[in-house]
Amino acid sequence: MARIEKIKIQNFKSYKKYSLNLEKNFKHIVVYGKNGVGKTNLLDSFTFFSNTKGLRGSSLGEVFPVKEEKKLNTKVEILLSLKNDNYNLNYEIINEEGKLKKKLSLDNKNVSIQEIKSFNNFIWLSPYMDKIMYEGQTLKRNFIDKMISQNNKHFSKLIITFKKNSSERLQILKTSKDEKWLDIIENKLAENIYEVCNIRRIYAEEINQLIDSKLKKFRGVYIEFVNDLYLKNNDRNTIINLFAKKLKEQRQLDEVSKRTNFSINSDQTLFFDKTNKFNTDRCSTGEQKSCLLTIILANCWKLKNENKEFILLLDEATSHIDAENFKKLFDEVDKFDTQIWYTGTNKNLFQVIDNKGFYIHLQ
Repeated sequence: MARIEKIKIQNFKSYKKYSLNLEKNFKHIVVYGKNGVGKTNLLDSFTFFSNTKGLRGSSLGEVFPVKEEKKLNTKVEILLSLKNDNYNLNYEIINEEGKLKKKLSLDNKNVSIQEIKSFNNFIWLSPYMDKIMYEGQTLKRNFIDKMISQNNKHFSKLIITFKKNSSERLQILKTSKDEKWLDIIENKLAENIYEVCNIRRIYAEEINQLIDSKLKKFRGVYIEFVNDLYLKNNDRNTIINLFAKKLKEQRQLDEVSKRTNFSINSDQTLFFDKTNKFNTDRCSTGEQKSCLLTIILANCWKLKNENKEFILLLDEATSHIDAENFKKLFDEVDKFDTQIWYTGTNKNLFQVIDNKGFYIHLQ
């Protein structure tokens, strides 16, 4: 079971110094206390091991304690236990000559986020994510892409390769406008876009199937990607040729706008609520959160089925969820062989956990 056994925090947001040993092998960790005591910040400190901006999308400059000098260094250390192995993970955020840098290490050796994610992921649900269900396409698409990256290392590399090729093409448009080289780089880009689109659709189909088979007690939701040039009836080469043609047609536009207008971001991401029979944009706040929860749980099932380790963080888990539905949530996450962290304002909100939880009261 993936679990955190020790925590040590220095100069992270509301925490100047904090340490905790979780000696007992509890799956369910409940962090409770009044608003503003640092419940979310505690969970957020973990998420920087899986994400460049953490749970709240914070820049490096926003992690220092409020009203403190930016010259302070931030350091977070955790002892992560996975099956029979222990991992000493830490990161530091330091100010070097006016520039903030984050340094990750595993057992005192430098490591990357991708290397950490190869053996463990932090998966989270927070109130800050509610807007995914109703705001623009970028949030929806990035949300799904991040979950795909948890399951597929190749996908992350594809995104990086696309950005590199796109940058090279824009540079050619700005300078030489070499037709032969543009044709070559656009064919590479077309292949990149196809691969990304294809992986997204395979992932969406798998998540949809998991929702139907594993999460019948939760709100039904369906994920779909739409792109006018990506038609299911066309084969790979046909679609790639269409993409390359589109890129060629938009050379002048891309040169003027200094961006690749037809790209991996041209996919439209749709979340369809099966109960209401319309997109989640039109659902109530509670319905949207329920749909979001369903998708995250389905992603957890995918990780579990592939024997991939993760720790689940449920910030303000009981918001928009009544006692009956929270019991359903608890019963579901209890099926995962992993540690689950919850936050809430009152210990009584977690009565369903009863004696199964380890309680942390922040004051």
